[in-house]
Amino acid sequence: CDDVVEDRSSREVFVIPNFGWSRHLSERSSVGVSVYGNGGINTTYGRNFYTETAARILGGRPGDPGFPRTGKIGVDFSQLFIAPSFAYKVGENHSVGISPIFGVRRFSTRGFEVFAPISSDPTSLTGRGTEYSLGGGVRIGWIGHLSDRFALGAQYTSPVWFQHAVKYNGLLANGGEFDAPPHYTIGLAWSATPTLDIAFDVQRILFGEVDSLANPGPTAAELQGMITPARLLGGNGSIGFGWIDQTIYKLGLSYRHSDHLTLRAGMNHGSSQIPNRESLLNIIAPATINDNAAVGFSWKIADYGELSAAYMRAFKKTNRNGATAFFGAGARASIVQDWLDVAWSADF
Repeated sequence: CDDVVEDRSSREVFVIPNFGWSRHLSERSSVGVSVYGNGGINTTYGRNFYTETAARILGGRPGDPGFPRTGKIGVDFSQLFIAPSFAYKVGENHSVGISPIFGVRRFSTRGFEVFAPISSDPTSLTGRGTEYSLGGGVRIGWIGHLSDRFALGAQYTSPVWFQHAVKYNGLLANGGEFDAPPHYTIGLAWSATPTLDIAFDVQRILFGEVDSLANPGPTAAELQGMITPARLLGGNGSIGFGWIDQTIYKLGLSYRHSDHLTLRAGMNHGSSQIPNRESLLNIIAPATINDNAAVGFSWKIADYGELSAAYMRAFKKTNRNGATAFFGAGARASIVQDWLDVAWSADF
């Protein structure tokens, strides 16, 4: 249909390295460090949905002079966390731990020029290249062995407070504030048999604590210019992406087939953090996935450590809004992912 603006992100393959190390200091204490990617998203579209849709609604068609048939739009966002840790065994059945978290964030957008009239600083709205920011937070955790067969654990991770994104303080709320949200988890592990372990976790991610993610998206009146200064993109309490808190349920199984081979499987279900009503801005950041499943194994190689591999399928989920605030146009976005994880570990 000529009135449909469709495209697929051209970036499809991403490499995410990770690293970990730990050492026992005594029978009761240990230290370690982990380095890992903490979420992120990248979209690179060859058509600017917003400018092309506006042109169509106002009467333009591909081929007309000045019609914006092409134009890059997308976002590049990633976080690297470095978490040194200290763990201590309290009594015979309980252990506690703490990890300060140091973060590095990379962020850039392009193609948001159509929203310049509702930005507090249109010169810092989009297309200003990649910006790196530093941040910090803390994680605390506990695990207790209730019996020989049951263990209970919990953790809380504070927000990771990042420096403001000054290149994009005309887009992100509170003058470029964009922290990683706090979250907490509680989990139960059951040794069902001498060779089979089953674990179940419930996690809550508090996206509502991050204004740039949680503040409601633009209304039709705001897009037409009837907007208060506070709601201008980049302002305190400004327009955001409309995300809500998310609850995630995780189930995992580990089966020790032999002294050398361990088999694993798991599944994950999360509530939707992006309501359909907020589909408009989230076209460039379609973090819509709610369900995934994974299988994997670990193989101990004599004198050479342990090799582990896992494959995960994140199933397609679509967000749609049939009539957004953007000229009444509809919006739809979806994503599907395949993950391959390969790791090697060894004792030194």
